[in-house]
Amino acid sequence: MARNTAPVQGQLKNFITDGTPQDVIERYESLPVRAAAGHFGPFDGNVVVLDTETTGFSLNHDELTQIAAARMEGGEIVDWYITFVNPGKPIPEDVAHLTDIHDTDVANAPLPAEALAGLVEFVGDAIVVAHNAGFDRNFTTKHPAGYPLLENTWVDSLDLSRIALPRMKSHRLIDLVKAFGAPLSTHRADEDVAATCALFRILLAAVEAMPPMLIREIAGMAEEAQWPTVTVFKYFADTLQEERPLPFSLRSLRRDRVGRIDMRAKVDADDIAADPARSMVFPTAETVRTAFTAEGAVGSLYDDYEQRQEQCAMAEAVRSAFARSRNLVVEAGTGVGKSMAYLLPAALTARDNQINIGVATKTNALLDQLVYHELPALAETLGGGLTYASLKGFSHYPCLHRIERVTVDGPRMRTVGKEEHHQAPALAALLSFIEQTEYDDIDNLKIDYRVLPRWAITTTSHDCLRRKCPFFGTSCFVHGARRRAEASNIVVTNHSLLFCDLAADGGLLPPIRYWVVDEAHGAENEARRAFSLELAEEDILSLAHRVSSDEARRNVFLRAERTVIAPANDSAATLFYSLTTKARHAGANFASAAEEFCGHMKDLLYYDTNKRSKGYENVDLWLNDEIRAGSIFRTLAEHGKAMAESAEKMVTASQELVGYLEDVEGAAVVQREIAAVAMELKEIIQAVDVICVQCPEQYVYAASLSRKNDRPRNKMEALLLNVGLTMNETLFANTHSVVFASATLSVDGSFKGFEAALGLGTSEFSQTDELMLASSYNFDEHMTVYVVNDMPEPNEASYLDALQRLLVESHRAQRGSMLTLFTNRREMERCFEEVQPALKQDDLRLVCQKWGVSVKGLRDDFLADEHLSLFALKSFWEGFDAPGATLKGVIIPKLPFAKPTDPLSCERTARDDAAWRRYVLPAAVLETKQAAGRLIRKADDRGVLILADKRLMTKSYGKTFLRSLPSQNIRFCSIDEIAAELSGWDC
Repeated sequence: MARNTAPVQGQLKNFITDGTPQDVIERYESLPVRAAAGHFGPFDGNVVVLDTETTGFSLNHDELTQIAAARMEGGEIVDWYITFVNPGKPIPEDVAHLTDIHDTDVANAPLPAEALAGLVEFVGDAIVVAHNAGFDRNFTTKHPAGYPLLENTWVDSLDLSRIALPRMKSHRLIDLVKAFGAPLSTHRADEDVAATCALFRILLAAVEAMPPMLIREIAGMAEEAQWPTVTVFKYFADTLQEERPLPFSLRSLRRDRVGRIDMRAKVDADDIAADPARSMVFPTAETVRTAFTAEGAVGSLYDDYEQRQEQCAMAEAVRSAFARSRNLVVEAGTGVGKSMAYLLPAALTARDNQINIGVATKTNALLDQLVYHELPALAETLGGGLTYASLKGFSHYPCLHRIERVTVDGPRMRTVGKEEHHQAPALAALLSFIEQTEYDDIDNLKIDYRVLPRWAITTTSHDCLRRKCPFFGTSCFVHGARRRAEASNIVVTNHSLLFCDLAADGGLLPPIRYWVVDEAHGAENEARRAFSLELAEEDILSLAHRVSSDEARRNVFLRAERTVIAPANDSAATLFYSLTTKARHAGANFASAAEEFCGHMKDLLYYDTNKRSKGYENVDLWLNDEIRAGSIFRTLAEHGKAMAESAEKMVTASQELVGYLEDVEGAAVVQREIAAVAMELKEIIQAVDVICVQCPEQYVYAASLSRKNDRPRNKMEALLLNVGLTMNETLFANTHSVVFASATLSVDGSFKGFEAALGLGTSEFSQTDELMLASSYNFDEHMTVYVVNDMPEPNEASYLDALQRLLVESHRAQRGSMLTLFTNRREMERCFEEVQPALKQDDLRLVCQKWGVSVKGLRDDFLADEHLSLFALKSFWEGFDAPGATLKGVIIPKLPFAKPTDPLSCERTARDDAAWRRYVLPAAVLETKQAAGRLIRKADDRGVLILADKRLMTKSYGKTFLRSLPSQNIRFCSIDEIAAELSGWDC
């Protein structure tokens, strides 16, 4: 259905990040006019805009294929230099597809030296502008003929866009020119240059529109030799006309942005329930039904609204669960409209009682959809009074205290790989984001985290200074976002924060008594993760380094000794230095014990039964009773106890020092850092006690080990076995109603597995209603399920050859647009090696989710190319939407059963003879349903699901899988029959 929306002012809003303040949107919208009327000094003349195309990204192995440059005067192009370049090597297929430059185009073109000599003559002493200038500068100056270009000033329009326009969804050239209506880029160098020319003046106008204090601060971050693009900021800083320039202040930026936001907390629903003079008010069943008519609150949001009985039924069930203080499990198939079905009763209940109601999602995509689209529309149609906010964990938000410290210290050069990069562009973009943002997280902020690490600009719950921080309160992103959530009717968060809040006994979220847990099929795993304990080598050694380093900037105790002013009183000074010396000594002892423990963790590889296999670097090991009773584990446990004992002594020393610093002026920061160290040490002590000493039965014990020694990544874990028991104690006992919703919760028509996993129905607080709603779409008509009946079973030697033949024939017949979901990386890559060349002969593109390949990049490419096919792993089994003709078929080579060596499965099997059918089978069925759900995302979508696992026919559990699928249009065919039918012939 199409949403009714007020006309937007041009197309630009579609390219700006959701949640951007209105004044910032208006600033962006004003830029084309400002650019046309602006005067930009040295950038109005003698500017050359440059772009290059190459055979690849490696400076050592790749070469130029095209150079394009345009001279600009007064914002107009007055001259061009364009030439193909013969790279002396074939152009890779994917590069040729992207750039539309082929071997025939460059066969008779000049060699790089000749082409670069012409470019040097054309450029002269002009300022050079390029989008991602470092790339073009490197390739044009790798040959002696291009050396003179090293003397020119290079301005990076990508840096300018990230700094001046941090609220744009994308800073790719093609997206920026679409946003501002400039000439479209098609990845040919000449067209990219034309696009950059049009964009450059808009970026100059965007810089000019930034706050003066921020322009001046950025202008002083670096010299042109360190970061050439700073010349733009220096120019605008020099032209500022201010009688009394204000010094740069993060506090001022935040005060100007968030100073007027209402932060009054809502009422705790428990207080209403405890007050005999008050009672909760819930919408009536008639109110909810009316809302879902064409003229109702929900129906009026859409131009072509058609009432769906399934959506009304779900909304009424949610309303009833809230009103009766019952829990609810609801499976709503694709197309039901479950988001609005739970939002409407939740919104009315929260608004009319002025309480918080929480919605927890698994994916950020759904979180953003709710906060920036569904809830604003619902608030408007309900006539006002409904407030909403999103909330994530500490590490998602910028920490102003840490950023201020980086700013005061000044950005510096950082080594990335073999190259030196300056922090200025990243820090400048971060500061600009802060100036243009209320309380959004930095998950979509496009900066180079290699030069400005995320840990350096965010904080943790342990490290946060809270009330001792000068930014505490509404200025702070974390605590400001929390206060905004406390003041909001609907609080949208993620599963991780919900369960971490339960594990931390509250304090991370407002007191919420009514919850909707959407995408609830992932709730058990997320809850287990939150309540588990671990001893991670990387974290332990990092802490050890922070308490034992000889560098004051790394060693918190040494820093305390050198930064805190010692008392003038001799006895007090003696005590102070005595405490710091004791703490440093304890830190050194802990570091020694930690290194010893971590060094022996890899000894557990002795128990790896697959040690001869070289295909995988990482090993997941179940630490069963036999292993824990063995000498290797006992020795490791002794080292763990020694580490815990040294940690306890350091906790005591830390607490004594924290107590001493309580009233010492100027010691708040280092005091909090020491307190955070003590908290981390306590977690290690607890984990050692559980994993190495007590080993209580409610946990499963596991080790994740690396065969390589490149970096510390070994860890030991205690995984909660029965999540349901903990949910009863932490979630259900403290809430009135929890609604669990998903398109995939049932197995063979039953919620039994899900309810058992979450502990539903096992206590007075966890009593639960059930509702199963079929999809509003006609799956039987629109999705055909093929079960391949002439495949060997997956464990047979001939299976992979047969699978490769199936993949080739089905892709050829379908002409692409296929998504193949593997459970095994090695098998995926072997199939790709055989299938891709075969498809290439038929001009069919196939890409693969290899190591190091961006998942987001693969998703974007798949959505952009209607005929592209993809081999992918776990990250594509759910949460990936490709509606329409972009995705015509999903292939699942193997049923997604958990690995036989999975520690949780092993422990369950050891305790329960029926564990496989009770846990492993239902999980695999739900995962298969999720994968099938990728196919039909709109009412008119059509497609095929091909299941290449013969066990669906030979094993008794095969019927469980097939009966659970959304489509019962199931056909058992051979590879050739499937290919023939996909080609348009009958099976």
